[in-house]
Amino acid sequence: MCITLLLLLTIPVPAASFSTPTKKIALITGGNKGIGKEIARRIGTEPDFTAVIASRNVDSGRTAANELVSHGQQEGCQCDAVALPVPLDLTDTVSISNAARYVEKEYGVVDVLVNNAAICFNDPTLYGKVEYTPFEKQAGITIRTNFFGTLEVTQSFLPLLKKSSSPRIINVASAAGRLSILRSQSLMDEFTSEELTIPHLCTLMNQFVSHVEDGSHTAKGWPNTCYGVSKLGIIALTRILARQHPDMMVNSVDPGYCKTDQNDHRGVVDPADGAYTPYLLALMERGGEEGEEEEEVVSGLHFYEEAEMPWSYQ
Repeated sequence: MCITLLLLLTIPVPAASFSTPTKKIALITGGNKGIGKEIARRIGTEPDFTAVIASRNVDSGRTAANELVSHGQQEGCQCDAVALPVPLDLTDTVSISNAARYVEKEYGVVDVLVNNAAICFNDPTLYGKVEYTPFEKQAGITIRTNFFGTLEVTQSFLPLLKKSSSPRIINVASAAGRLSILRSQSLMDEFTSEELTIPHLCTLMNQFVSHVEDGSHTAKGWPNTCYGVSKLGIIALTRILARQHPDMMVNSVDPGYCKTDQNDHRGVVDPADGAYTPYLLALMERGGEEGEEEEEVVSGLHFYEEAEMPWSYQ
């Protein structure tokens, strides 16, 4: 059965003001621009939420938060968006640890973690703005950033998520990570196995990097897309985390081909539209009304345009 988010969403009744005793904390990595910024805008406009923008550049994050607050005031609605005063860089273990410590000290909890930050090498002949990097050198950088960096962020913030009454992790993925990019049935079986563990998934991701670097990746069933494999890993990670943490809602989402810096704004989807499904996942309430039997937690699924999307995209 395909799940449609709008049918499951319980929108809270807006409060008279944003001065609630405690608000839910939503941390958005890469929230300083593009899809991440629009996710922060949507979540921050909800009366019961504070959207915390995490970014590599503190000034960029602060500027984005100020713009969201100012724009909200101009539109007659308040957007509670703030920026972390410390950097969060997916390739920097120290920055991830420092960010987690700051959030713990300042808020004590994380209710929603949106893993949005990522990098993508674009064809320099298309956009002319990125330094040329040979494919064999793209793999290590892309997988280390998008997969291992996201994994480290998630593991660092898990203790704070466990303090929430309704924790959820939203991993921004992509159709580029669909199963069909794999040309090997054995690889497909490994990635989709219900027995797949994080250590084995890490081994698979490292194997891809090694095989790209020695030129054997296509012969072994891997595709010619580092970004795609990184997002394939993110979707697999989502499924594992959902099994490991049945008390959490852990889902991945494809925002569509949005107009962002990654593609020189040549995408076909407005980032505000791409942010809508992650926003719905952030707000979705678990369980039924008081006294009713609790509903099954929506977790371990992949979503696109407000509905569940098979990993195969078929």
